[in-house]
Parts: sequence; C-alpha cells; structure tokens
Amino acid sequence: MIGPVGEGYPGLRAGTVRRHGALVTGHRLFAPPLVGRADVLLDLHRALIETASGAGGCIVVQGSAGIGKSRLLDAAAVEARALGMAVAVGRATALDRAAPLSTMRSLLQNAQPPGLDLITASDRGVNPLWLVDQIAEQIEQYVRRQPMLVCLDDAHLCDELTSLALRILVPELASSPLTWLLSRRPAAVRTFGQDAIDWLIGEGARAHDLEPLSKEAVTDFCASMLGAAPDDSVVTMAERGDGNPFLLEQLLSTLRDTGQLTVTNGVATLVGTELTADFLSAVDLRLRDLPELTRRILDASSVLGRPFTVHEVAGLVGRSAIELLPAIDEAVSAALLEADGTELRFRHDLIREALYGQLSEPVRRVLHREAATVVQREGRSAVEVAEHLVRGGHAGDGQALLVLRQAVAQIAPTAPNTAADLILRMLDLINQHDLSRPQLVAEAVRLLALGGRISEAIALGEATLHTGLDSAQEAALLLGLAEALHVTGHSGDVVNYASRGIGRARPGDPVRAELLSVQAYALLDTGDIAGGDNAGTEAAALGAATGAYGALVCGTSARSIAARMVGNLRAAVGYARDAVRIAEQVGGEARRRHPRLWLAAALTAVDEFTEAEALFTHDQRESDSLGTAWTQPRWYYHRATMLALSGRLDDAVAEAEAGARVAEQLAAPALSLPLLTLLASLSIHRDDLAGARDRLGRAHEIVAAGDVPVPADLTWTVAQFQISCGESASTAIAPIVAALTDDQVLLRMLARRPCAAPQLARLARAAGADSLAAATVETARQLARRNPDIPSLVGTAEHAAGIIHDDLGALRRAVHTLEQSPRVMSRAAAMEDLAAHEDVNVRRDDAVRLVEQALAIYLSCNAVRDAARAQKILRELGVRRRQRQANATSGQGWGSLTASELRVVRLVAEGLTNRQVAAQLFVSPHTVDSHLRHSFSKLGVTSRVELTRQVLLHDRAAGATTGDD
Repeated sequence: MIGPVGEGYPGLRAGTVRRHGALVTGHRLFAPPLVGRADVLLDLHRALIETASGAGGCIVVQGSAGIGKSRLLDAAAVEARALGMAVAVGRATALDRAAPLSTMRSLLQNAQPPGLDLITASDRGVNPLWLVDQIAEQIEQYVRRQPMLVCLDDAHLCDELTSLALRILVPELASSPLTWLLSRRPAAVRTFGQDAIDWLIGEGARAHDLEPLSKEAVTDFCASMLGAAPDDSVVTMAERGDGNPFLLEQLLSTLRDTGQLTVTNGVATLVGTELTADFLSAVDLRLRDLPELTRRILDASSVLGRPFTVHEVAGLVGRSAIELLPAIDEAVSAALLEADGTELRFRHDLIREALYGQLSEPVRRVLHREAATVVQREGRSAVEVAEHLVRGGHAGDGQALLVLRQAVAQIAPTAPNTAADLILRMLDLINQHDLSRPQLVAEAVRLLALGGRISEAIALGEATLHTGLDSAQEAALLLGLAEALHVTGHSGDVVNYASRGIGRARPGDPVRAELLSVQAYALLDTGDIAGGDNAGTEAAALGAATGAYGALVCGTSARSIAARMVGNLRAAVGYARDAVRIAEQVGGEARRRHPRLWLAAALTAVDEFTEAEALFTHDQRESDSLGTAWTQPRWYYHRATMLALSGRLDDAVAEAEAGARVAEQLAAPALSLPLLTLLASLSIHRDDLAGARDRLGRAHEIVAAGDVPVPADLTWTVAQFQISCGESASTAIAPIVAALTDDQVLLRMLARRPCAAPQLARLARAAGADSLAAATVETARQLARRNPDIPSLVGTAEHAAGIIHDDLGALRRAVHTLEQSPRVMSRAAAMEDLAAHEDVNVRRDDAVRLVEQALAIYLSCNAVRDAARAQKILRELGVRRRQRQANATSGQGWGSLTASELRVVRLVAEGLTNRQVAAQLFVSPHTVDSHLRHSFSKLGVTSRVELTRQVLLHDRAAGATTGDD
C-alpha cells in the first residue's frame, strides 16, 4: 500500500547535502515526508488495485501550490510500478498552453515501458477529433498488454487540445485498465485545463481537496524530515508555514543549512531568528551564497517556462555549455534544479515563479527577446518562438509578425482559442494604423467564434469596424464573423454580418461570392427559402466567374438544400450531385465544404438509403483527413435521421448521442439542437419518457441561451411528448397551431419529416383544429404531386388523407405504396390505421394480420412504445397468444441488449479497440462508445475485463442449455 515516503528515517548526520530535491547522506535518500494524507492515499491504493484488475477511472487532487499534490502523484506512481503497472508521469507547464497537444504528447511519450508514439498536431489539416481518436486507439492497444497509471501534475496548465483530449479520453477509456491521476491548483482565472477538470468531476471523477496540514501533522512532518523530535521553538516556527508541506520543507532545510537549527540528543532546536516564515525569504537565503553565474542561469531559465537544455540556457547567458556545467551543478545541489531526462527543470514551479516574479520588467522583456532567438535556433516550434516574442514586446516588426503568423497557422486548426489569444496579444503590440491589423482582427474574430467565444468575437469585430477600415477590409472582417458564427449555428447573426459584408464588397470580388454562400446557408436556416436559393444561385455564378470554387460548391449545395426544403427532391439531388462533381474536379478548399453531406441528405429524402449511407461513411472519413471537425455534428445528425427512418432506432440513438457529445466538446451547443430533438423523438418511440424529457429540457436551454426562435421540429416533438405523458390533444397541439400558421413553415416541416403528416392530421382532428388537419393533408398531397416516384411521400399523403376522411381505399393505397419504401416505421403506422378501418368493416382477420405485421416491424426496430400499442390492439381484437417483447431501454441483463449493442459487445470481448470495432461495423468510434456505455450499464460491468468474463459465462450457459459442447 502507498505509505508516507521518508517516514521512520533516522536523523541526519553531518555532511548532509541536497541533490535533486531530496536529502542525501552517503547512499541514503531522504525525501520530504508525506503525512496527513491517509484518506487520499487509501483512495489511490484502492483505485490502483481496481485498475490492476481491469477497471479504469479518474481522480483529481487539488489544492494550493506546495500543498503536496506532486508527492501524492509520485507515491501513486511508485505503488503502480510495484503492482506491475505501466506508468506515465508528466507535468504541464505554463508554456504548454501555447502549443496544441504538447502536454499530452510529452506525458504519454514518457510512459514506461515505452510504446506510445503519438502523432503530432503540427499539420494544418489535422482534425482534432480524429487526432484524439488516434491517441485513444494507441492507448487502448497499449493497456491491453499492461494496466496503466497516467499522472499529470499541474493539469490546469495543459493546452487547449490536451484539454479536449482529456474530456474525450477519460470517459471513453473508462472501461480499460487505465487510471488518470490529475493535480491542479485552484485559480480565479479560467483555463482550458481548469474547465476540462471541472467537466470531468461533473462526469464522475473523484476529487480530493488537500487542506493545510494539522498541527499534529506538522509536528510529524518536522520529526520525520529532521530525524529528531522538534521542540516548541521548531514547531512554533513551522506553524508559521500555514501547514504547507513545501514551504515547511524550505523553512526546515534553510534553517539547517544556515546553522539556525541544531539536533542534540534526538531533539531539534531553533537557535536563530533571521528567517521569517516566508517562501521568498527562504528562496533568497538559498540563493545568497550561490555564485553569480549560477544566479544568472536560474534567472534566465525562469523565463523559458518549461524543461530546458543546457545549450538553451547557455545561449541565454552568452556562455558555452561546458562553462555552465559547474554552475548548474551548484543549482542542482541547492535543490533548485533537477534532471528531467536529458533536460533540466526547476524542482518546483513555485521556485521558478518566485525567481521570474523578482525580475524587473525591462530585464524580463530582454530575456524573452533573447529566448525567442535561442529557442528558434534550437529548433523549437514557431508557437514557442511567438510566445517569447509577444512576452518580450517584440511582435511589431516584419520578421516577428511572420513568425507569429506561422504560429497561428500551425495551431489554429486544433486550438482556435489559443491561436485567437496569440493574435489578441499581437494586436496589443501593433500600431493601430498598421496595414496588417484588419486581416489579423478578421482571423482573431473567426477563431474566437470557432472556440465558442461568440460575444468576444462580435465585440472585437464591431470595435474594429469603427476604426476607419476601407470597404475591402470591412468585407473581409465581416466574412470572418459570418463564417465563424455559421459553423457554430448562430444563423441570425450570420445573416446580419453577411448582408453587411455584401454591401461593402466590390461586385467582382471573390470575397463577395464567399459572403453570398454563407448568407445562403444562414437564410435557409432561418426559414427564408427563396432568399437562400437566390443567394446560393448568385454565389455559385460569382464563384465560377472569379475562381472562388469554395463559394461555387457552397452556393450549389445551398440550392440543393433549398429545393429539399420545399419538396423539389429530385432537383435537390441534382444540385447536390453537381456540387460533388465540382468539388472532385477542383479539389482544395472546395472539398472542405463537404458537398457529399448534402447529397446524402437529399438521397435520404428520396428513399435511396443505401447510397446515402455509403456517402455518410465516406464523408466522415473525408472530414477526418481534411481537418473539418465542425462538420461532424451535422454528419451525425443526418446519418442518425436516415437510420431512424429505416427503423434502426438503436443505431440512430447511438449516432445522435455521439453527435451531441461532439457538439459539446467543440463548444458549439447550437449544433446539438437538432440532435437533441431527434433523440427526444427516438426516446418516445423507445418508451424512455425520462430521457425524452431530459433531451427536450436541454434543447430549450440552448434555445434560450442563444436567443433564437423555437424550431418547428422541436415544437412538434414536444407535442408528441405531451401526448405520450397523457396530455389532451387540444393542450398538446396549441403550440403547433401557433407555429404552423404559415403554410411555408408547414411545407418545410413536412418536406423534412413527411412521416409526421398522418400523426399531425390525426392530432389536429382530435383537438378540433380542422383547418390545420386539412392544411396538413393538402400539403402532404402537394409534396406527393411534386414527387410522384417517391413512395414515402405518396404513401404518407394517402395515409393522412385516409385518417382525415375515413377513407378505407386511401389507407389501403398507403400501405401498398409504403411497402415499396425503406421507411418501415411509416409502413407499420399505416398498417395500424388500416387495421382499425378493416375491423370496423368486419374484416377482423385482415385487421389482425395487419396489426401483427406492424408489431413485427416495431419489435424489429425496438420501438417499445409502438409495440406495446400494437399488442394492446391485438388484445382488443381478441388475440391472446403470447407476444415477443421489445427490448426496454431501461432493462438489465443480456435480454435488454440491442442487436447493435450485442455486436459491439462481442467484438470488444474479442479484444478489439473502439476504432477496430468501428472499422468493422462502418461507424465512428464515438458511436461504438455510445453502444458500450449502454451495454455496460445494462450488464452491470465497469471494465472490458468484466465484460469479456460476462460474455464467456453467458456463452457457456447458453451452450449448456442447448446441449452444445
């Protein structure tokens, strides 16, 4: 079990020196004691035992600097190694925040035994979600050989992409034998790391708050460290250290080193009063007798902000590396520096912070400017060079700006917030009239919005627009605002900024084509179909004329969306195929607009599900390679919709859940709104009303936070939910009547969801809203007339008419037509209604046959609520035979697993990683993770080891039951 390091060590003898942060006598190592943390140590011990047995998890230790967090991580690492576990130990630094994935990469590459060789994030086209998935795959493969403990000290300092990785990896790998142990300091200023840790704690990570040591623990600390019983004078001095172990260590070490503490007959006594209980005074005393060159090395090193090489510090102080070795050894002997592999680092960041804080501002700036040159010469990244240029106030000249632009280009795809912050700091150093300023502002605005900082983006953009920009600069800035707000789902603001930009752009400017294309999408999102189609047409024409092929593809895709929204579905397919063809021909930026996504959506609308699914799979893989993570939530939504329409409800739920999590991870909640609406609808079919209520609540929170109107789809789903909860038709339909007063709104809703027509017509008639019922039937017929070759539209129109007019012939035609459609749930619903009319017309046998067919469909789809309704109808028809049950979503045990969950469970039990399972099933790793979460809950397991055991036991029992050997 983890125990207090150094506890029970004998007293120090004369000649003791300090090396690498510990007390050394001969060959005996005396580390500062670890006392007063028994509860945390016990929890860590239990977690390691569980991990060694196959379960994963996450523990956070938090407290002020020097409170003992690092010692706990070290103690956990020692026990993990003793248990035969692999261990990765790392520490985030302040400089990490400027370099995407630097924290995670250095952490995992230090794993022992070796075996993790992480891909870098330096390529501009890298998709951050794809990158994290690759890391997850490597870790999964690694821990299959050996359980692992990952210790990340000062995790609050980790970079933006590492923070995203933690939010994804910790829950996704929770079923693997992997424990994450993170430490952080509390801070008033929010950081990416702080937010990620807060999120992990909210998701179930255990947190330990380290309080100052008690008086008894302080006394034990002194006794253990000094090897002697402290008398009252020592205890009184130690109590002035506020129970902070690191400060106590510094005080006691300095007292001993300066001769102010003696040990006689096993009792430690204070004999001097020069030292006050202050960390800075302890550091000053530690530095007092050091040679001048050693002090210069320490000052210069404090500027680097990370582990450093001897050559780097030599460059900063202007000496050769060989000359510095004796002075560096002095710093190590004084326990100020320590070795970190082939580099050096400060033994504790408090020491570095103290030294850095004592530098005057002019000296600090000079050192940062020199550091920029040194680290560039040593081959460090442009991001690190840029950080020193900014801190040195040296970002205004041409060469510095070039480096800064390179840094922004390097990190923007994977860390938009970090890139935006770097630009903002650049702007503080650039003259207000600098010609490069407007372009930098436009880029900062785009990145701020991409990072979810919408209000900051708008404030910066608006402030800059009033600084005397020319028309071309204004148009470029407004384009940056419009594009960024579009990908985060803020369509109303997009229309505003795009319109203003179009007014400022020259008629033949490619920027105008780009503005028109983004305006087209936003207008369609806000319901202005004619305006969106016109803007798309103009964008495509101008894009073709000016070579702005991205705008050409977007404009053509927008025309496809517009045609689909009004039910001109074959035209929608045609426009989408044109957009795909153009993107394939010209490549480059045009391919990044993902026209295949819109082609797949159009193909879904015309019932061509097989080609649509193939395109969805292709588009997801292409978005991985192109680095366009922002398409992912839309991809998940459209694929989940197609799966739901085809009756694969369980798969649709997994896809939609994965998409909603991705939208959350990308700080784009608006993109999760349609996903949450779809999930609520699916939850109703699966008889999970609690889940539906939760999803609808989250959807309304997003609507309220974004100050946007409630979408008609959301209003319709709320009505379905209320009916399912027993509300009257008149109460449920009231918001629908208000929302669908405009015929165009009704057309858009039914063009997107034709299967809603029969349900809406029935609900309207039951509530006495006859005009809405009649309008619904007429709109459905209008869509059918426009698309006479699409069975789902023709069939649902007949279905709706049959309900309203009690038309047996129409209902029979509906069932016959829908038998040619892949939308099996629509077919089953039509069979139910036809059965009711056949029964009324004394054709009971036909009615029973129809309901049994509908029930079979519902059962195959796992539509629990619909299946229960069909079974009730059968009982009313006098059918008493035992019926097979659908899988309840809240059930437990093997019988509750869906077919998709079973497939995932068996592949995982065979030892496949999430990505390997995803490749076999042609889904994403996030979708696999969704299936696993449900499966683990149903089977009551927490690890892949337990899951594999359950599979073996289940198969053995099944074999015994069937008599198989």
